[in-house]
Amino acid sequence: MRQAVDDLGPGVRRLRPDDHFMVLTETAATPMHVGALLLLDVTDSDRPGLFECVREHILARLPATPLLAALHAAPDGYDSDVWVDVAACDPARHFNQVSAPLDRDGLHGFIADAVMQRLDLRLPPFSIHVFDALSMPGAALYLKVHHALVDGIGFQTIIALLGDAAAVPPPHAAGHLPDPGFWHDVATARFAASAGQRAERQFAVRAVLDTLKSGVVPPRTPTPVLKLSAPTSTRRAYTVRSFAFDRFRNCAKALSATINDLLLALAGTAVRETLLALDDLPVTPITVNSARSTRDVVRHGQFGNRIVAIHPHLATDLPDPMARLRAIQASMIAERARTHLDEALLDAPEVPFGARDRRAKFAARTAGGGTVLPGNVTVSNVPGPDSEQYMAGYRIRANYPAPLLGAGRFINFTMRRNAGRFDLGVMVDPDKIADVEALADRLVAALVLYEGLAA
Repeated sequence: MRQAVDDLGPGVRRLRPDDHFMVLTETAATPMHVGALLLLDVTDSDRPGLFECVREHILARLPATPLLAALHAAPDGYDSDVWVDVAACDPARHFNQVSAPLDRDGLHGFIADAVMQRLDLRLPPFSIHVFDALSMPGAALYLKVHHALVDGIGFQTIIALLGDAAAVPPPHAAGHLPDPGFWHDVATARFAASAGQRAERQFAVRAVLDTLKSGVVPPRTPTPVLKLSAPTSTRRAYTVRSFAFDRFRNCAKALSATINDLLLALAGTAVRETLLALDDLPVTPITVNSARSTRDVVRHGQFGNRIVAIHPHLATDLPDPMARLRAIQASMIAERARTHLDEALLDAPEVPFGARDRRAKFAARTAGGGTVLPGNVTVSNVPGPDSEQYMAGYRIRANYPAPLLGAGRFINFTMRRNAGRFDLGVMVDPDKIADVEALADRLVAALVLYEGLAA
């Protein structure tokens, strides 16, 4: 399951430029984590000792994942940053026991605060909280991993590798940071060997830009500027909802839509009503920042980032819900038609001093920066398991995303399948969206609305 060995030696793996992007764009206002709130079916009698049980279960399975690694930079920035394997982690630095009797709102508030705590990439880039004394039935686990290591699909792979269905792997050896002189020599040879690939990519970039300028591909819907478009704050509010998988699928099918189309329509309806209440609904539609995975596991591996951005609109300018759904579907068709162009730019070979120059480029950036980035909100539908999953002997009753907010954005709806359910995580900037529960309730009401139209 581990990544291929790099030419710098066993246990050393270079970051791709798009993985490095996840490090460089991180600020105190925009931690770049992929996370999940897992609810476990745990009886009251099993709560004592639960933390130790879960910790030991996960520690035994960590070697099957890419989590046992630390980030290092080339001494002069000449080559890429690298992940270097470690043999083990210090449990005290990564596992946290939370024995407060939190209710649902208290648990969600804790997650909203924990989302804003950045990971130290000099250590293995993950953190786990185990909640063993909730005032409601069961227990919970919050896992977050840095986005430079995995995307949403890779994150679900890690959860599966930490689950009961995965075999306990043998320990693995630590990698060793290369000697600076050796590292420089290897990188120099690598750059020389990739000169032709870099030239091909430059040609591909020019071809893509010429295609976009030609008008063959329709221009993207511009991102409107709102009163809510100010820089993202350092606070979050979080809540969750669940839907029966068949309910969601049947509604989408009856409307001649995909599940993703329906999720976008529900989000568009909830966002429209929220912005109307705030007197901040623009005349042009709200646009989405999301991502589409283009990973081929054989060619690209299971981890890291292999995604292209997509920016459909939510047709929030249309009051009729069916017209909104059809407009969203048309927008998604247009975005999918661009995917091959964006994917052509993904295989960028590293250039000499590429890591150093990227750091310089992002050094002056601040969260939001006063610039409206593509997309006002994020809406994602991440694949998840179609059967029940277990961890440390306990059923994972819910697998709620705990999504991030990118700079300048104020809402993230992320949904993933969990056996016979869809679990939804809603993250907002409370300085802009004061009532996250009302927002989530609007999305649930939108499903009822579309079910009525489907009938």
